[in-house]
Amino acid sequence: MMNIRWNLVLAVITLGLLAWFYSLNQDDDKLTHLIKTPEHPEYIGQKMETVVFSPTGEKQYIALSDKVEHFTVDGHTDFTQPVVYVLDVSLSKDKSQDSTQSADKNQVESWKLTANKATLTKDNMLNLEGNVIAQSLLETSKLQRIETESAMVNLTTQDITSDKMVTVNGQNLTSTGLKLTGNLKQQIATLKEQVKTHYEIQK
Repeated sequence: MMNIRWNLVLAVITLGLLAWFYSLNQDDDKLTHLIKTPEHPEYIGQKMETVVFSPTGEKQYIALSDKVEHFTVDGHTDFTQPVVYVLDVSLSKDKSQDSTQSADKNQVESWKLTANKATLTKDNMLNLEGNVIAQSLLETSKLQRIETESAMVNLTTQDITSDKMVTVNGQNLTSTGLKLTGNLKQQIATLKEQVKTHYEIQK
């Protein structure tokens, strides 16, 4: 009779311990979604504006986006519906100043880049995907507009490349090709493979 009682007591203790361990595991499962893993972003922002400065203190570019996700593992940032304004430094001189004085630096927005999404690496390489448009904001630019489905822009040097079908609009001309290399700052675009150009004759 004593053995049966001890067996019952031990069985109840065992069941209690099993229930306790089970509840601990359930709590762990509930907490796992609170622990950040490497493949998840460090932060997520909505309707954000990001301003990046060069080492010399000038604004390099301004990025607006519906959604921003930053990942610390490799330092990249994902943008949804990005609008990126690339800035250049232009030199101007106040005529009233002495000619020996240095020229003032004015920053102007030279290009507007838009796409469905973009990824910016920590070394300032911007990979644009979906409905990519690079629009010059300078009326005098020889290169006015670039359209493609995918493009890579080095935001430091303003080099641009694409391996997709590209349409380039310049002053009085439109060209298409399968590949593009160029530089936004220098207003240069070189198309390769199946290049077609249409000139508009000014009367």
